[in-house]
Amino acid sequence: MFNSEFTNISSHQIVNEIKTKGYFAFEGALTEQCVEEFLQEIDFNQVLVNTNDIGVVIAQNQRFLTHCLANSKKSYDIITSRLVLDICKGYFDDTYNLTNHRIYTTPKISRMPWHTDNNLQIGKKLVSKHNMPGLLFLFYLSDVTQNSFQYINDSHNWSDRHHHEIYLDSEYIQEKYQKDIVNFPMKKGSFIVCNTHGVHRAEPFQDDKYTRKTLLFQVDQIGSENSGHGEKNIVNTEFIDNPTQELMDYLGFGFKRDYPPFPNSSVLTMMPKDILALQKELLPKTIQALVKNLFIQYLSGDMITNIKRMLWSPKSK
Repeated sequence: MFNSEFTNISSHQIVNEIKTKGYFAFEGALTEQCVEEFLQEIDFNQVLVNTNDIGVVIAQNQRFLTHCLANSKKSYDIITSRLVLDICKGYFDDTYNLTNHRIYTTPKISRMPWHTDNNLQIGKKLVSKHNMPGLLFLFYLSDVTQNSFQYINDSHNWSDRHHHEIYLDSEYIQEKYQKDIVNFPMKKGSFIVCNTHGVHRAEPFQDDKYTRKTLLFQVDQIGSENSGHGEKNIVNTEFIDNPTQELMDYLGFGFKRDYPPFPNSSVLTMMPKDILALQKELLPKTIQALVKNLFIQYLSGDMITNIKRMLWSPKSK
């Protein structure tokens, strides 16, 4: 899963760099095979409609698989890896929980503002910033030449001066901190972890031929005064092959979660082209459903049962 060069770096070294610089980065932390297998688990083109499963949602240009712990074994293996747990164990002084996670694609255009991720919510609404220690983990799942992660050096030490702001003005950042901006254009499989109190963004871009794919997850040290902080972690129990107490606490078993999943999606968050594509897919299924329901309407319950028995019998033999 991880390249040997990456696993040779101690978690102690990674933690020290985060505490001093606010971030740590390593190019090509995941093997190419791991990334390819990872992407094979996810169909970003399949948007579920009245399907009793967990799938991809659309928010403007981006597509998200929010509950990737439920249907991506590779994401589970990475998010719960010994390396990630050791980084958390070395960084935090108290109990820490996985508070959100997602795999997403960013195609064509992105305009993310400068921000921090130490957010407190009431329902869907951001209400304030918090002082809980936190780590943001990112793994690039594509070669990132545009829309790369950007972090402002030392910003975790002064961002609290802007707790009253949800986003920081781009012109202000350019004027005051341009020389401190660190860019991370790196190949697929690369790894970045940073302090959630650090000011960061994805570099804006516009290119119809470009798409960035990313695994992102956040871990926070949640105190009792912030009970309910975090999104639900829906986990496929098949993936849990070593249910230690450390792992159960990290995944949030038994911990209250009040935040809705991100992004807040509906038909209204879809682009017109995606709505049209969905309508084209639904039209033949709508006709099939109408024919089926008309047929069922004129059959008795016993007749339907007998038809099901007849259809089932050849399969059972």
